[in-house]
Amino acid sequence: MLSIWLPINKSLWTSSYAVFTAGVALNLFASCYWLIDVKGYRRWAAPFVVYGTNSIVAYVLSSLLAKVLLLWTVPTPDGGRIPFQQFAFEALFLRVADPVNASLLYALAWLMLWLGITAFLYRHRVVIKI
Repeated sequence: MLSIWLPINKSLWTSSYAVFTAGVALNLFASCYWLIDVKGYRRWAAPFVVYGTNSIVAYVLSSLLAKVLLLWTVPTPDGGRIPFQQFAFEALFLRVADPVNASLLYALAWLMLWLGITAFLYRHRVVIKI
């Protein structure tokens, strides 16, 4: 109803957008509660538990590694230099998919890398808290 007078606009973070996303989040939370706590389906949620155990570590280290990959440059055949992140994207992902899907593959690979790191910490019962 609110979007009639105030359009949903993500880039402006309008109040209608905030109310809409809060509603979506509440529905998602209610669905997870119903599936996990009421119905007892817990196996599918294991990756979220693993990430949630060391979420701050995953966030901070992934941000630092992303910055390092942008600062670390590799030489190109024409004598220039490009960031390693761009080199890896072009060498690994653009060779197997078009740019949009290569970007998706890159994001999924990044997600799996950090899931592996947090899973290692989780298996060894390492929990870093602030």
